[in-house]
Amino acid sequence: MATDESFAEFVRQRSHRLLRTAYLLTRDWAYAEDLLQTALVRAWGAWSWIEADPEAYVRRVLVNSYLS
Repeated sequence: MATDESFAEFVRQRSHRLLRTAYLLTRDWAYAEDLLQTALVRAWGAWSWIEADPEAYVRRVLVNSYLS
């Protein structure tokens, strides 16, 4: 349960900044929202073992997803 709550709090606090990063990559708000959703789904799967800065992890997933 704590994992669910910590992830939800992370999304509430950081999603706006992460969306701006996704927009800078895509230059399209709709595609940026899709890209962010993809990154958050992948982050949720790895949430229990992300130890350092989770925002940096999600940003890296954004970039990798955009490039693939």
